[in-house]
Amino acid sequence: MISVQRARHLCLIAFWVTLTACQSGNPSPAVGTLASVPTATQHAETEMPSPGGTRTLPQISRVIPTQPLTPLPTVVPTDPSPAISLSPTPAKGGQVTIGGLGRPDTLHPLLAESEAARAVLPLLFDSLLAYDPNSGQLMPRLAESWKVAGDSRAITFTLRSDARWHDGQPVVADDVVFTIETARDPTLDSFYGPQLEPVVEVKALNDKTVAIRLAEADCPSLAVLGELPILPRHVLARPGLDPSAFGSAPLGSGPFNFVDWESDGDLHLAANDDYWGGAPYLAAWSYRPFDTTAELQQALEREQIDAALLPPGSLLNTGDLSASLSVYRYPAPEFLFVAFNNDHPILADARVRRALSMAIDREGLLGEALGGAGELIPGSLPAAHWAADPALQPPAYDPGGARRLLAEAGWADSDGDGWLDRDGERLRVPVRTNGGNRLREDVASLVAGYYRAIGVDASAELVAWGAVVDDLFTHDFEAIVFSWPLPAEPDQSRWWLSTENQIGSGYNFVSFANTEVDRLLQEAAILPECEAGRRAELYQEIQRLLAQERPYDFLLVPYAALVMREGINGAQPGPFASPFWNAAEWYISAD
Repeated sequence: MISVQRARHLCLIAFWVTLTACQSGNPSPAVGTLASVPTATQHAETEMPSPGGTRTLPQISRVIPTQPLTPLPTVVPTDPSPAISLSPTPAKGGQVTIGGLGRPDTLHPLLAESEAARAVLPLLFDSLLAYDPNSGQLMPRLAESWKVAGDSRAITFTLRSDARWHDGQPVVADDVVFTIETARDPTLDSFYGPQLEPVVEVKALNDKTVAIRLAEADCPSLAVLGELPILPRHVLARPGLDPSAFGSAPLGSGPFNFVDWESDGDLHLAANDDYWGGAPYLAAWSYRPFDTTAELQQALEREQIDAALLPPGSLLNTGDLSASLSVYRYPAPEFLFVAFNNDHPILADARVRRALSMAIDREGLLGEALGGAGELIPGSLPAAHWAADPALQPPAYDPGGARRLLAEAGWADSDGDGWLDRDGERLRVPVRTNGGNRLREDVASLVAGYYRAIGVDASAELVAWGAVVDDLFTHDFEAIVFSWPLPAEPDQSRWWLSTENQIGSGYNFVSFANTEVDRLLQEAAILPECEAGRRAELYQEIQRLLAQERPYDFLLVPYAALVMREGINGAQPGPFASPFWNAAEWYISAD
């Protein structure tokens, strides 16, 4: 199982680190194009503590806006079902134009890597299963049911009988077989390919039943197979067909049909009246790309677009929007944390890691860095996730307790200069992150300030993006502010499994090693029938151990926002699905 997971997880690293290089809310140079990012390490000013006395939070190197947000409606469904509440007679017809940052790189769902493409593609293509947008639970889609064998090495999907492609042809098991084999073909170089390495056989038992055999028990493969967008075999199996041509004018089975894709990036879709889930209320749906958040908001105010997808970090300015606009803020699909190098002579001590976590006023940090537009998290699974521990809470802000814990570890101010030391060595923990990402810069500055307030010599170091990546995967750092995507599938072996701890071999760049966490991760991945209730129990145990060991200091999930003009109804964005996942149920109120 370990070798299977390693191959699958390594394929993700290039994709995610490319995305996270971007400045929150604004475009940023691509990886390798770092002219506008500092190439030399920049240190925030370090304030000397007052010897022996009560200390306050030192001033950080930049003033961050702290004005309160205008109250916004926050989408927090209490029903785990994705069904939404519509008015008794929602209007049919009309069209909506959505604005967003960046244009899709392709509309071929196995090749798309841009955030814009991955948001839009679920309108065109269905998958076997889908994630509940708020809890991350798997739900039926093209597959009306599925079964995992007792040894968790075989999965059977039963397809809906009423799903059709946009040309009227039925969606059949051969389409699923073709899609999996195509995604696994190394010549296509699909993002999904390495994730499907556990699959050793896939076959159609009949038109509506697909049987998949795995090399070994691997419960996370259910989610990988379930979220794979299904392709039309009768279109793409034609000899000599160029995949890039399909990516420019695709044919899917989703709630909207492709109409055209203009040279300026505008994408136009029309309602699929034969959709198995029911014809969309809207007659047409369009996406228009913009280069900056400012341009996006300006277009919204000028009524050039009907709605806008605002990225994390941009909600500080929503108070300037017209009162006629509705703002649906929701957790963005990423979480921010401080990564501690567990191999470092100082940070190898879990007491030091816990003390640094206790030093941070998390509510204050959330307010300063994001104006409150986010939520605190106790671990790498947010509270609404189906496998999260509902009782787990973030560490309480306790600078006095942090000092006592550090004293237990041997760190004290022996010379009265205000800095903690041990055996003649000052307790120094620089906090590094990539320059050009405003949210990370602000968080790193604030975190360093909180550390200094308890006597830790800390400064914020802003370095080039490439240098951050190099530092992470050569283990050459003390603490780094970073982020990962919010996981819908709760397996996190890529981050915590100690066998992933060789340099360059996985995501465990903090060198975390805990035999009990290893055991729980492996048990959850091979559980008979991948029984969800027992898996949740195992992952909750893992979260509790991580909360104690603190390989990361889990901080927050920023909010993104879907802003809509008055009269557009039905949106229900969440972190585990495209913000447009239920666009078929959007409708325009009658005047």
